[in-house]
Amino acid sequence: MKERLLKLVSSDYAVGHILPALLVTAAAGAVGWYAGRFVRLLVRRLPHGDESVERFAGGAVSWSVWFFGLVAALNALGVNTNGVLAGVGGVAIAVGLALKDTAGNVAAGLELVFLRPVAVGDFVSFRAPSDPRASGTVTRIGLLTTDLRTPDGLFVSVPNRILRDEPIVNYSRNPERQIRLVFSVSYSDSVEAGLRALLALGQAETRRIPDKPVEVFVEALAESSVDLSLRLWVGTGDYWPARRSLTEKGKAALEAAGLVIPFPQRDVHVKGGGATGA
Repeated sequence: MKERLLKLVSSDYAVGHILPALLVTAAAGAVGWYAGRFVRLLVRRLPHGDESVERFAGGAVSWSVWFFGLVAALNALGVNTNGVLAGVGGVAIAVGLALKDTAGNVAAGLELVFLRPVAVGDFVSFRAPSDPRASGTVTRIGLLTTDLRTPDGLFVSVPNRILRDEPIVNYSRNPERQIRLVFSVSYSDSVEAGLRALLALGQAETRRIPDKPVEVFVEALAESSVDLSLRLWVGTGDYWPARRSLTEKGKAALEAAGLVIPFPQRDVHVKGGGATGA
């Protein structure tokens, strides 16, 4: 025991083991701090970076550097680190299995940040668009969840792995959108007059993109009506105002042209003789 203590305080051991271990520890601390700060600044410069992802990425890099620096310092002191690494590996596997869903959300969150299928401010839908909880404006992309605000003002928190695994429809990504409206007229009306009225309506829309043509055509021969289609392109920000306006003006334009917007009708033919008395 005395010989071991003398060995620990000897100048040879201090120079050959303790000093290198201290230097490695100090270097790992400095490198880990600067590396974590560099990664946080890098994530902050991303177009759709998120503060929680920034903290997570910076902390992961810093702790990784510090951990390997600690292992290197123990090696410099002559400690066998094989058992330490094996133990850490076992703990990591156990934690990974226990937090499988959480780890999946973290990985999906990083994919959303770096691949950028959605961004804060985008209006998106996933799953069935008819589900009111599956569409809304993105307000935050977090490490585990993405937050949406539905059109009626509800808060929806979606696990990131759902957004990664489900097809996402991003209504805000492209700068232009096509408006598609269908108006029904009576079978007794003039189809040509209806198409002319809708064409004039579309061409008069001030928000439409002028270098894209207005399209009008017969969409379908329905059970009780002839369906006429109007299509034109507008900027994404003008989509809903223009659509609402054209829907209202379309009815007025067809009525002004003398056309009738029919309601479902059925002709009932009664066959056979009248009722016989007793």
